[in-house]
Amino acid sequence: MKKDNRERRKFYLIEIILVLTAAVLFVLFGKWTARFEEETMTESYVSVKEVSVALEFSVYTNEEWKSFFNTYKEEYLTNEMVTAVLKKLGVSELIPFTERGTQRAVTRTEWYEIYRQLIDYLDMTDRVVSKEILILNTEITENGSNIYTNEGTFSTVLPTSYFSEWETYLVYIIGEACVGVETELNKETVIPNVYIISAENEKLSFLFQGNVYEKEANYGEYKIDEGVADITVKEKKISAIGQKQDYIVGNLLSYDDTTIEIEGYGRLAHRGIIPVYQTYTGVEEKSISDIVLGNMEVKYIIGENEVCAILLLTPAKVQNVRVLLLSKDGGKFRESVYMTSDDDILLSCNNKETIHLEPGTVINADDYLKDEEDTLSVTTELASQYLFFCNSNGEKISNPYSGQMEIRKYHQGYCVVNEVAFETYLYSVVPSEMPSNYEPEALKAQAVCARSYAYIQVMRADLAAYGAHINDSTSYQVYNNVAKTEASVRAVDETAGKIMMYQGDVIEAFYFSTSMGYTDTAQVWNVQEKDNYGYLKQVCLNQQEFTGDLSREADFKLYLTQEVTGCDSNIKYFRWQIKADYRDLTEEIKEVLTNRKAAVGRHITYYKEDGKTETENMKGFGGIKSLSVVNRSEAGSILTLKVEFEHGSAIVKNEYNIRKILAVGAKKITYQDGSENNNISLLPSAFCTVEKQTDGTYLLCGGGYGHGLGMSQNGANGLAHNGYTYEEILHYFYQNIELANIGE
Repeated sequence: MKKDNRERRKFYLIEIILVLTAAVLFVLFGKWTARFEEETMTESYVSVKEVSVALEFSVYTNEEWKSFFNTYKEEYLTNEMVTAVLKKLGVSELIPFTERGTQRAVTRTEWYEIYRQLIDYLDMTDRVVSKEILILNTEITENGSNIYTNEGTFSTVLPTSYFSEWETYLVYIIGEACVGVETELNKETVIPNVYIISAENEKLSFLFQGNVYEKEANYGEYKIDEGVADITVKEKKISAIGQKQDYIVGNLLSYDDTTIEIEGYGRLAHRGIIPVYQTYTGVEEKSISDIVLGNMEVKYIIGENEVCAILLLTPAKVQNVRVLLLSKDGGKFRESVYMTSDDDILLSCNNKETIHLEPGTVINADDYLKDEEDTLSVTTELASQYLFFCNSNGEKISNPYSGQMEIRKYHQGYCVVNEVAFETYLYSVVPSEMPSNYEPEALKAQAVCARSYAYIQVMRADLAAYGAHINDSTSYQVYNNVAKTEASVRAVDETAGKIMMYQGDVIEAFYFSTSMGYTDTAQVWNVQEKDNYGYLKQVCLNQQEFTGDLSREADFKLYLTQEVTGCDSNIKYFRWQIKADYRDLTEEIKEVLTNRKAAVGRHITYYKEDGKTETENMKGFGGIKSLSVVNRSEAGSILTLKVEFEHGSAIVKNEYNIRKILAVGAKKITYQDGSENNNISLLPSAFCTVEKQTDGTYLLCGGGYGHGLGMSQNGANGLAHNGYTYEEILHYFYQNIELANIGE
């Protein structure tokens, strides 16, 4: 009996030891598992880091959520934390959650059921998007990871081990960041519109969103050709390849977020992102912005009545320029459009049958364009003839236009685009930018500048949404404000094809009206990539260099008061004075500051009353106190202007912003020839002093007209008058440039 008791006690003791051991192992294993699972996406674990970023859509920032979760010891989400999160967000009564043990880990399924409800209640602006993504590749970065998927590339703070390549997941996206992973999906997923590079030995090589992938694929006896295809993946294997054979070819005329306009076919739909593949020198992925509107042979792959990919077959040949013709008030849109010609008119609406109209016929856009995004093409039967804007009675109200007119209807009104031969376009730019009675070599220099500048703009096509490369205003180059002249045609023809190159690239050949004796560098624009403008240099146009330091206030003021003889010193804008008063214009100045900061925020910075602490707006700044120059460039232009208020200040950079702000209080400008002007919306230049007078007004003394970078047009005329050739003029103003021909 005692033996049995001893055996039982021994058995109980062993049982107790086993239970205690199991408990210890459970605790230790639980901690180890928690740390291990921090690097593994499982159903039973959600890291605090993942939850912090997933909640960024709420009113609290990621840093605030980090601080919130730092009060807890666990690295994984617990019942206690979920209860606290719901309470913090004020939805604990709306979203049911039963807390079964405060330290119990919340499963991934439980958390994302709650997360979906949080999004429904709190994500009023739809910041969070749920997506099914196929992981193609992962990459560790300094701030986390990048995941490359069939839906694009996303950054994430989640470890790459959360994801397995060629698996599909249901994830949550905020902007371009993956903030959460709900579950792994075992389903077929399509990689759309890849470019197949090769298919050999049951291995497929394809290009997708800038990366080349190789994957085993069993396509049996089917021949897989190079080109665009959809690839289907299931269970980490390529299960289907759908090649796309249908296509059309034509010039790209315009595009926006939902449609693309093709010459000869009109507007076709697309799904927002169109892959563009360059195929003439190997295969390379490009952007739709790399397509030169109207100047490039382009192949469009069509699927389900949509453009699903674009192939660039040959390099661009710049032959035409597409100019958006602005309305009288400078806007893109017109309420009505009437046109006519002295020649037979050819007219086509939405690329349908061409209509022939007699000379003198008045074309009213209202008669042809009925629906938004309709396009009317108008040209003359003889290419040498012209089109004119006219009134409803047929009276001509514009200079003649060569080439073709395209009139598009938008809900805001009509847009008119003039497609014209590149060199013909320059015929009407040169006289609009420089008087035709200027020296022939100056006009040639202007032609090369205009050609170089236009070439860059054609390649960029900033106005592609309107079917244009550029507009006809000073925002680009003034076009056809003055009709072509014999002198302008001769200047263009005698420099035909000539452009300026810097370090292998065509330069953006900036020019302006009149210097103050010196030109400046891109520093005055507060540029971030100064090396891109290395061809813009400080140049003296005077007979003698100033011996002082123009960046110093005293020296700059002294320079402005000296008698100077230079290439453009005879122009009235060479020197000027402005009387200004800002005392009752606080709101006007604040409005300009607000608008300019909205345009490019880095040029304007607000500071609180201590002058050191940055603030987002001018709330509580009070009235205007003073304006002063902080620093100048080596050529004397104001680089930084300080606008001081009663309880704060604004630091302003970029010469245009400075000119705009100083003009707010400008009452009258007097030029060096004695002429005056009381209508000043922009200072002639930022080469000026800002001196407060004893009565509280300001005196602004300055010189020059324009931004001061590149070629002074009046300076070029002075150099030409002194015997300089156009090549010498260009080398005078632009540093280390070479003259070349377009297409070389």
